[in-house]
Amino acid sequence: MIEEVLEKLRAQPASFRALPNWSEEDVAERAHRFQLLRMRCERIGAKLLPGRSRPRVAATACWHFPIYSQTFVYQEQVQLLGHGFDTRFLYSQLNPRHQLPAQFGRLWRSKRKLILHPAVCRRDYDYYARCMPGKVAALVEKLCRASGLAEQDLRNHHHFQQAFAFTRMVEACRPDYLHSYFFYEGTLFTLVASHLLDIPRGVSCYADHMLDDYVLKVVPLHMEQCSVVVATSRRIKRELLSIAPQADPDRIIVKPNAINAARFPVMDRAEPGSGEPYRLICVSRIEPKKGILYLVEALRCLIDNGLNVEAHFLGGVDDNPAGKEYAAALDVRIRELNLERAVHLEGRKPEAEIKRFLKGSHLFVAPFVETESGDKDGIPTALLEGMSTGIPAVATDAGSIAEVIDDGWDGVLVRQRDSVRLAAAIDKLLRNPERRLQLGREGARKIRSRFDVQVCEPIFHNRIRSVIAAASTRK
Repeated sequence: MIEEVLEKLRAQPASFRALPNWSEEDVAERAHRFQLLRMRCERIGAKLLPGRSRPRVAATACWHFPIYSQTFVYQEQVQLLGHGFDTRFLYSQLNPRHQLPAQFGRLWRSKRKLILHPAVCRRDYDYYARCMPGKVAALVEKLCRASGLAEQDLRNHHHFQQAFAFTRMVEACRPDYLHSYFFYEGTLFTLVASHLLDIPRGVSCYADHMLDDYVLKVVPLHMEQCSVVVATSRRIKRELLSIAPQADPDRIIVKPNAINAARFPVMDRAEPGSGEPYRLICVSRIEPKKGILYLVEALRCLIDNGLNVEAHFLGGVDDNPAGKEYAAALDVRIRELNLERAVHLEGRKPEAEIKRFLKGSHLFVAPFVETESGDKDGIPTALLEGMSTGIPAVATDAGSIAEVIDDGWDGVLVRQRDSVRLAAAIDKLLRNPERRLQLGREGARKIRSRFDVQVCEPIFHNRIRSVIAAASTRK
């Protein structure tokens, strides 16, 4: 981004060119100062408006924003915005707006860009090392002990240095509370800012706490220091406590990824006409933990068993080696099983198109698995959205799906990585429309009673407010 701005400036005619000798570092530093000034002005302006005092929250998730697969993050943030919180969502690299679903559009207005140029980060690191030497030294000691990194390696780590530029932004904003998602760089940033500025913080946890893929993940340290920990299932809370047994379990609230069920109303579905196929729908990205290969193999079993059936997969390929390799393997398997006419890879679709496919389908299938590395889904948002419409679901026991589906009551659960049993469960339901109707009805009822934003999000909001109030009394 900085390089693009610099090139545009240099391309201007000399009479319009502003400071043509600016270096990349100059552009970054001025952009950083502008963002700091903007945050300060917003903070001051909010105080001057009568009756507009609201709890201020600064949040961050990943380097990029938006990421189309992180709807659960954006749902949580939009609910904060809609329930009396003044939030700022910090990011570094902007993706196209179309990757942010329309229902989360107000979050676009609350985004604020982090300038993480190395020169900016070094200057902000030097600033805090000079102004708060004791706090910085204590922070370095804690992180070295938690991560096993040598002191110099930690001080030179790019994410550690970037955390100080993040902290400078937080200092300009002066929020009452910090929140982050996952245990990667964003949560490291909030750890540093919370420690240096004495701001309470929290983290929402999904599945990456089980992955050994980041040297500064330091989950036990985060669990010790966070005032709010959101576990998106009961299983995840148990996992977190097994990793950090010293953590206070009362700080961990179990709050699943909630959906706005009003956006996914119950739909009437017709049985296939004469000669028409049954339609299976799977809404997921194409990556290893989604287990799509097992559904493709189950589809072959169903067709061999005399059923006229096809499967529609709604989701894109993850832009990483594992995702691309899995997509290639899927293409090969479809050809090997002669399923080119029965498998429809629809790609990523907007909400309106997803609802159209849900209405025209007869079963929602979630064939997800837990990978050898420990990667898995928690409670999949797409499964909740599908069940909300009354479509019956067949899913595996991977991740925390068993906390959504009571087998035989509001859906069907099968063992993961077993395409034969998956096919048998699908076959049984496709041949029994009354049973499908009953399961779909109970599933839709459960989503509204246990997984709707109106039920789940107030738990989170109330906890944040209590943490802010407690911090205020200590000042």
